[in-house]
Amino acid sequence: MASNYQSLFGESCGRYPYIGRKSVGEEDIRVDFIYQFVKKRHVKIHSNLSVFHTAPDIIGPPKFSNYEEPFQKLNRWNNDIEISITPWQYEESMTEYHSILSPGRPIGNNYIDIEFHEAVYPIRVSIYEMYNHGDVIQISAQDDSNNEWFKLWGTDYKSEIDSNNEWSGLKLWRRIVPLKSRLFSPPLSHPRDFKTKMLRLFFKDRNTRFFEIPLYTKLNAVMLIGTSELVRPRNYEKSLTNLLKDINCMYFPRHEYIHNLTADFKNAHLDIDYLQRHFSEYCIIMEYCRDGSYIRRVSKESILRENLMHKNVSLEVIRHLNCAKRIKLSSDESKELSHISELPDEILLIILKNLDLKTLLCLNYVNRRFNDLIRDPRLYARLNIHTRRSSGEHFDMARRNMSNIFCYFTSRCKYLQQLDLTRSTFSVEDFNNFLNNCGRRLTHLRLGRCRSINNLALLEISEICVNLKELNLDYCFGIDDEGFSYLEKLSGLEYLNLRDTHIKDECLYNILQKNQRMREFNFEPGICIRNTAATQFIKLCPNLEVIRLHEYNNLTSQDINVLTDCKNLRKVYLPEFQLPIADDCLHRLLSSWQRLELVALSCIVLTDHNLKLLTQCKNLKQLQLCWVKLVAPDKCFTILEQCPKLQEFHLICCNIDDCLVNEWKERYPHVSIYTLE
Repeated sequence: MASNYQSLFGESCGRYPYIGRKSVGEEDIRVDFIYQFVKKRHVKIHSNLSVFHTAPDIIGPPKFSNYEEPFQKLNRWNNDIEISITPWQYEESMTEYHSILSPGRPIGNNYIDIEFHEAVYPIRVSIYEMYNHGDVIQISAQDDSNNEWFKLWGTDYKSEIDSNNEWSGLKLWRRIVPLKSRLFSPPLSHPRDFKTKMLRLFFKDRNTRFFEIPLYTKLNAVMLIGTSELVRPRNYEKSLTNLLKDINCMYFPRHEYIHNLTADFKNAHLDIDYLQRHFSEYCIIMEYCRDGSYIRRVSKESILRENLMHKNVSLEVIRHLNCAKRIKLSSDESKELSHISELPDEILLIILKNLDLKTLLCLNYVNRRFNDLIRDPRLYARLNIHTRRSSGEHFDMARRNMSNIFCYFTSRCKYLQQLDLTRSTFSVEDFNNFLNNCGRRLTHLRLGRCRSINNLALLEISEICVNLKELNLDYCFGIDDEGFSYLEKLSGLEYLNLRDTHIKDECLYNILQKNQRMREFNFEPGICIRNTAATQFIKLCPNLEVIRLHEYNNLTSQDINVLTDCKNLRKVYLPEFQLPIADDCLHRLLSSWQRLELVALSCIVLTDHNLKLLTQCKNLKQLQLCWVKLVAPDKCFTILEQCPKLQEFHLICCNIDDCLVNEWKERYPHVSIYTLE
C-alpha cells in the first residue's frame, strides 16, 4: 500500500509506485501482475471543466472513499458526502481559471496524458470517477518502444443536449449520466503486444450551458493494471478481455458488467484475482522473437515433463514434487501471516496510518484486535468531509447525515489536528459539540462555502481552537462584524482565507495586527474592503509567503516599495497592470523576490524584456499567464530553458499556437504545459 499521499503543504512525499504486485507462473517462468497509480500528468486543455477539476487530484491513490461504501457504519450516508482521513491537498488548482470559461465557447480536443512508474502490458485501466460520470470517451496507450499512440478503448456515443430547451436537455443528461460515483473499468481492446506507462484519457466535448449545475466529471485517481510479460489465453481464439469477461460473468451474471468490468466496487478485480490464482490453467506467457513475432515461452519443467512422458516414466514423481512445493509455499505464507499477527500494536498502528478510510474500516471484519486498533484516535489526526449538494430537498438530509457523522467520529478524533468541512451543511449546535469534544488540538480548519457557519460558530472556534494556524472561511456569508471580531482572540494564525465575506477593513486590520506570523491571507476583497489599499494590510505581515493581488490594479510607486520589502515571498498573483507592464516596476519586484516559486500574471502585454526578467527567477516552479498577449510567442521557450526548477507552465487564453506547445512538450518533457483556448 502506498505511503503518505501528500505532505502537509502539498509537496510530494510519496511516489505511489505500486499498490500491489503478484508474481505467478512456474518456477523458472514468472510474470508479475502490477497495480499502480498515476505518477505524473500532462494536460492539453481547451474548455472542458472535467479536465480542470481532474488534473490537480489525479496523481496518486484515491483521496476519498465513497464509492458505493461497503462498510456498514457508513452506508447510511449517501453519495453526496465524501469522507477521507488523508493529508490535505494544497492545490495550486487550475480551477483558478473557472471565470474564464464562458458557456457556448467552441470546444476542441480535451485530454490528459498520465504517466505511471513502470511500463507494463496493459490488461485493465480503472478510473475512479467521483461524480457525474460519463465524460471519458476514449483511452489510448503509448508504445514504450516507439512512442506511437494506440487506442485501447473508445465509445462512439455522443451526448446530445437540446440547446433550445435547457430543461429537457438537463433531464436527458441526468438520465444518461447518474450522479453517483463509480469505479469504471472498460473492456480494453486486445491483443496489444507492447508495453506502456503513458495513457491518454479523452474527455467528451460538453456544452456548459446549465448555470450552477456541475456539468463535469471529476476523476479521483486512475489505476493501471498490467503484466511484466506478454500474456495470452491458452485458447488462441479468445482475447484476454473476453476471458476476463467470462470470469466476471461467473461472479456477476448481469449485462452491465460487460461494459464496466468493475461495476461492483466492493468486489472489484475479482476476475483478475481469479486469473492469477488459476493462471496456468487459463494463460500462457509469450516470448519476443527477433523477427518481431511472439512465441509461447516454455519452462524447463514443461520440457522435463514432455521428456519423461516420451520415456514412459511415471509422472508420480513430478506430482509429488509439485505437491511438496505447494505445501512449502503454504507453510511460508502461514509463517508470514503469523509474524504479522505477532507485531506489537505500535508497529501495526504505523502501518494502519497509511491506509485510506475505506480499507481501514474494512479491517473491522478481520478480528477483535483489528476492530479495536482501527478505533485508535491516533489514526484520525485528519478528517475531511465534503458535501456536493445541500440545497432544496437535500438540505435536511445533508444536515441529518452530518449529525450522524459527527457522532460517529467523536470518539475517534481525540487527537484531531486537521478538519475540512468544505461545502458541508450541518447544525451549528452539532458542530460546536464536535469542537468541544475534538477541537482543542486543531491547527487547520476549513469551512469554505459552509452556509451553516455563523457568529456562534466563530465564537466557539475562537475559544476552543486556540492552536489554529489555518482558517478558511471563504464565501461564508452568515458572519457579521461581531462574529469576525471573535477572531481577534486568536494569535497564531498563519493562513487566513476570508474571500468574498462581509468583513470590513477595520476588523481585518485588527485580526492581522494580532496575527503577525501570517504567511498567507486571501487578498481578493469583498465589497466592504474593495477600495482599501492592499499594502495597508501587507505592512502588518512581514513574513508573507503568498500575495494575491488580482483585484488591485492601481498600484502606486509607494505600493511597489511596500511589496519589495516582502523578502519571503514564494508565490505572487500580480494584478492587471497598465499595458504594457512598466519595465522598472516588474524589475523592482522580481529582483526583490529571490525565493519566488509561483508567478501569476493576467491581462498584460508581455514584452521580450519582461520575459527576460522572468527568467531571472531561478527557483520558479510554476508560471501562470492568463489573458496575456505575448509579443514574441516563439521566444517563450527561454522560460523553459533558463528556469531549471520549472514544473508547470500555464498559458490560459494566450496567443499561442498548438504546434509550438507540442514542440515544447517534446523538448522539455519535465515541464507540464497547460493551455486553454
